[in-house]
Amino acid sequence: MFWRRKKMQKFFFKANDNVLSFCRCEGEPAMSSGQLDCPWCGCGWMIACTKCTKSFVFAQVRETEIPLIELGRREVAARGLAHVTEQEIAEWAEGMAETLDAFEVGDIVVYLDGSYWTVDSTDIAFDGYYASHTLDRLPHADAMADPALLNRVLGNKKYWLERELPDRE
Repeated sequence: MFWRRKKMQKFFFKANDNVLSFCRCEGEPAMSSGQLDCPWCGCGWMIACTKCTKSFVFAQVRETEIPLIELGRREVAARGLAHVTEQEIAEWAEGMAETLDAFEVGDIVVYLDGSYWTVDSTDIAFDGYYASHTLDRLPHADAMADPALLNRVLGNKKYWLERELPDRE
């Protein structure tokens, strides 16, 4: 009998419960951004679990045999989205593959306003979905020494409104 090794690919998985985590699952795949117009609530700086849909801060890049297209289908189901086509899921999978190319297996990753970053990233300047950010270091990294910092900074509505992009749709 001919055995075929399944293709391995990278994806984000819950890394731990450090700093802030509402998810109690172990090692589950993450969801992609589900950011709304209230990023201070956590949707702009936390990552959701595909199993329980609750959020956590740190994801790890791991190899998996689960195809990205299947992870996309799982996310659609977890979010209760009824009218997403297979073509849209395929486009999501292609975009996610491009996002994952920037990371190595084992990297610890955080999410901020539409972008994923290694937790140790520095000198960050970008326009996100909601706001413009210029940071010496990610608040997620600083929160490892001061867990309340994430809520004080990224959970603060004022932080986001002061940086809100003027041409947001």
